[in-house]
Amino acid sequence: MSEEDKKIIGDKKHLYDETVKYDERNLPQELKNYIKELKGYDKKKDWLSYDLKFDEFEMVIRCYLRAGKVTEYDYKKLIAKYGWLYD
Repeated sequence: MSEEDKKIIGDKKHLYDETVKYDERNLPQELKNYIKELKGYDKKKDWLSYDLKFDEFEMVIRCYLRAGKVTEYDYKKLIAKYGWLYD
């Protein structure tokens, strides 16, 4: 990891918020695949790819929310965990 990456990432252990607890087992398979990919970027500390994939992940979660395939609780937890965003 370059020094520039270290400055951007800081002391965070992960690119996602590991303090947010959530059971992913009941999610649609497509969302599980996104999470797996995000965690792969996290392991590589590839924050740019992670950030780009998160934007896509967020749009897909919203589609599932609008279609009633995930609850608002699911949506908020996933956004908080993988995007460090709190609505």
